[in-house]
Amino acid sequence: MKKYRKWTAWMCSAMMAASIAGFAGTPVTALATTAAETTAAASGGTIVYQINTLIDSMDPIVANDGTSFDVIAQVIEGLYTKDDKGTPVLGMASDVQVSDDQLTYTFKIRDDAKWSVTGDPVTAQDFVFGWQRTIDPATASAYQWFMQTACIKNADEIVAGTKQPSDLGVTAKDDKTLVVELTSPCPILEQLLTSGCFMPVEQSFYESCGDKYATSPETINCNGPFVITDYQVSATTFAARKNPDYYDAANVTLDGIQWQVIQDSQTAAMSYDNGDLDAVTLTGSTIEQYQDDPDFSTRADGYIWYLVPNLKTAGLENENIRLALAKSFDKSAICTGILKDGSSPIDYMIPAGVVTSPSGTDYRDDAGADGYDNFKYDVAAAQEYWKKGLDELGVDSLKYTLLCDDPDSCQQIAQYLQAQWQTNLPGLTIELKVEPKKARLEDMQKGSFDIGLNRWGPDYADPMTYMDIFESSSVTNYGKWSNADYDEIISSGKSGDLAKDPETRWTKLVECEKMLADDCVLFPVYAQSQAQMISPKVSGIVYYTIGAHYSMKHVTKAE
Repeated sequence: MKKYRKWTAWMCSAMMAASIAGFAGTPVTALATTAAETTAAASGGTIVYQINTLIDSMDPIVANDGTSFDVIAQVIEGLYTKDDKGTPVLGMASDVQVSDDQLTYTFKIRDDAKWSVTGDPVTAQDFVFGWQRTIDPATASAYQWFMQTACIKNADEIVAGTKQPSDLGVTAKDDKTLVVELTSPCPILEQLLTSGCFMPVEQSFYESCGDKYATSPETINCNGPFVITDYQVSATTFAARKNPDYYDAANVTLDGIQWQVIQDSQTAAMSYDNGDLDAVTLTGSTIEQYQDDPDFSTRADGYIWYLVPNLKTAGLENENIRLALAKSFDKSAICTGILKDGSSPIDYMIPAGVVTSPSGTDYRDDAGADGYDNFKYDVAAAQEYWKKGLDELGVDSLKYTLLCDDPDSCQQIAQYLQAQWQTNLPGLTIELKVEPKKARLEDMQKGSFDIGLNRWGPDYADPMTYMDIFESSSVTNYGKWSNADYDEIISSGKSGDLAKDPETRWTKLVECEKMLADDCVLFPVYAQSQAQMISPKVSGIVYYTIGAHYSMKHVTKAE
């Protein structure tokens, strides 16, 4: 979990001013329809949807990757969900009352909400239990800090160890009345409450499952538009059916969803051609085969990919060695020669079109659209840094392992980097280590790596969602870089003087990205886009750039 996330009233206000709908992002729709249009359209059928990574966990409180949250969002719903425009709307809550000082939210839980496995009604206590699990240090939820971001009473003290999870400012006044107390107003609360870590968990069911919870259809209690019918840990195929007891079931027209994990793009494309898949993500040379097809489309999805050097690894603590590595590979060739999906090379951390300043300007406009020289491809300069670094270390060669995920695109990028580095930096040897994403993340969190290829997407629309992952105490600071000035800006931007001064805070967060570039503690690679084939029989998939990336609620599939 990330440590000590305290956000002031102004902090939340500044984020809201920057983008009132930013947390949900601007959705990209694939033949999107409204709920009313959906009802009138063809209904029924099962959509077969390809993904390229395994599920990390179906437990919304401990899940820690986009693929898991995307699937969870189809079957479990919190107080709020998102509409087709990405705007938070009431979900499990039928009504909310906010006190005049904006410190107390009183939610009424829907009378027609129930759990799929037990058949029990969804209650206020289910939210209390779920949120207490999230904040409990023993749970080790990667999103524990969201409770602090939401300014929920006593969240800071619980994380600090001075209070217990039961002290969290959330109580069940009765079965259908949930009271949430804040330490300061948080205008982005509705947006945060769409996140997985705020979803309800039925305590009696959870306790009856023990360590088997969320590992099979019998142990996944759903209250959303769909319910899981086929799933096991590390499954490459799993499925859900329409939930007849969902309060808005009348506007859910699909019979079900089947997900298939296919990592090889060519295999996925062949399955699509054979009619076995309704939607696939394409990479590499496969894109060239289909880019003129009317079913083909691309969309930016808010993620960036970057390389993390472990500063605890001998040699990588040397800034000149890091600069040599950062500048000695052609990221444009990765985008055009390997990915071919519309992804863009980047020489910075925060991509365009995600966060805006209090005055409405895009972060990249203020930080510089061209990025930073330390990240730019320049073999001659890289070789000078390399020679200087080797001299400083008193060696004539170095050997590192590059860690990456197992999808074919990641492996192709890693192979390309290996060739570029070994060609452009004489005396460098790169070995490749390929792991499933879950194992790769665990190794990086433990520091068991030299250089890791990592992906990051925004959790909310503020620069802090990118910048605080490099804070010294953050578990996502895989490279173990530490800078006291940087930490002070991050801290002050959350709960100090900067949090009270929106313009200065924005300027300082722009400076934070420059500090990362100056010390070269990451090697940016590209801003991710998705190239897809979606069957013309399918309409209504809604895509978002922030949070869970799609919704199947209003999808229709013609016969």
